[in-house]
Amino acid sequence: MASSIAVAGSKFFDRLNAFRERYGSTAALYKSFDVVLHKVFRTSVYTVVWLDLDSLAEMAPPDPQFTFRFLTAEEVETFAKDPSYYLSPTLADGIRNGREVCFAALAGDRLAAFGCYTLGYVQPEKAAGAAISFPSDVAYMSFGFTHADFRGARLHGLIMSMALKELAKRGVTKIVSLVARTNWASLKSCWRLGYISVGNMTMVGGAKHAIGFYPKPAQKLGVRFGRKAIKNA
Repeated sequence: MASSIAVAGSKFFDRLNAFRERYGSTAALYKSFDVVLHKVFRTSVYTVVWLDLDSLAEMAPPDPQFTFRFLTAEEVETFAKDPSYYLSPTLADGIRNGREVCFAALAGDRLAAFGCYTLGYVQPEKAAGAAISFPSDVAYMSFGFTHADFRGARLHGLIMSMALKELAKRGVTKIVSLVARTNWASLKSCWRLGYISVGNMTMVGGAKHAIGFYPKPAQKLGVRFGRKAIKNA
């Protein structure tokens, strides 16, 4: 028992040291603090990020090996059969009823990366345990993923940029999302693209019975959390 704990502790400190070397001592301190919050107090902290079309940074031209477009419901069902993408088959139903979209980078017939966006109302299970609603010109980014074979091509930010430009043709000119406070890789990608932080959302007590503390700056932008979220938004 003691040896197992020692091994687990050693692995944790190895990961923490690697995190410190990549992102710095301050980031490592936040990381260790968040691990304690989550493990001991069942508390998770998320940065609420906001992107406006007018603030979108210019991106480098994409590699010509990729094509970019929205996926059809049938394509989502096909790609969801591959567990390496972590795609839920229910996303296809959301696309069919117009509540969700999935913008992707494809290399030939391979799915290189994608971002999923919800329109109107977000179920708690897709937003760290808190329902979210927002104005009609806003979309919620629920999930983004880059296949291991294509990491390093900076597709994450590129897909968000191109998705927002395409969504703007439908009247959606802003994106809101949640990023774990210590997910520095995703946050750096967001800052490069032009996102801003509109506060932190703190969830206490686990996903099923969580108590939420929500940021006022986000609420001033029309984002509603928890019981105040409007289901028919």
